Amino acid sequence: MSRSTRRRRRIRTVVIQIAIIVVFLLLWEYLPRVPGITNVIPFADPYFISSPSRIALTLWRLTTGADGSVLIWPYLLTTLIASLGGVLIGMASGALVGIWLSNSPSWNEVLRPFIVALNAVPRIALIPVFIIILGPTLNATMLTAITVVFFIVFFNAYEGGRTVPREILNNTRVLGANKSQLMWRVRWRFVLAWTIASLPNAVSLGLISVVTAEILTGTAGMGRLIVNSVTTVDASVTFAVVVILSIVGVILVGAAALVEKKWQHWWNPREVE
Repeated sequence: MSRSTRRRRRIRTVVIQIAIIVVFLLLWEYLPRVPGITNVIPFADPYFISSPSRIALTLWRLTTGADGSVLIWPYLLTTLIASLGGVLIGMASGALVGIWLSNSPSWNEVLRPFIVALNAVPRIALIPVFIIILGPTLNATMLTAITVVFFIVFFNAYEGGRTVPREILNNTRVLGANKSQLMWRVRWRFVLAWTIASLPNAVSLGLISVVTAEILTGTAGMGRLIVNSVTTVDASVTFAVVVILSIVGVILVGAAALVEKKWQHWWNPREVE
């Protein structure tokens, strides 16, 4: 496929995407104004679903503090700190445990059933436990993100450590490498590649888990704004917070995908030194 063809296809794709968004927003804005529409679609009422124009005005107030509105930035910062902190700690711990168990069959037999059992526990069920232990604090929400990200990364890292070609392991052993050297000189490269591949999912699920924990704990983050807007039945604030979280999520996942792409471009785990 030529470069010009790819460019035309990309332009056409972007135009279609923009058209879909415009049509959706126009329907959202004007469909509830049709007389009698609530008899056909009960939830098509601005009281429940607000409207794009109202949400835009609410976004302006939340981001600028106009009309004495609460600024959203401190809440967003709290959510980002918990999310990114949970992602970093969860990825580091998941990668380390993954490489360790992939390199130690005996410990893998002992611990893997427990890890699988813990992974089967819904994380939302652990949030009350975290609140009891740490209180409704930033640490509790961060710990929720850590537990979510850890298992995502662990299983990726573990499988990455097991994908090392056997001939590479055998050749390394022949050259006199011990178990520790096999883990850090050989398996680590594969584990790191698979860990980076899980970064976009880890970032998105880390953000989701933090907001969920904030909703349940009342921590001063974006989740609290959602709870407050639901309590006051303010659909515009609810949707405004959702829009901001969506934008932040897209930026974070896009950045993570870019890191993954750049990493894979220059890092080839099969080029073992």
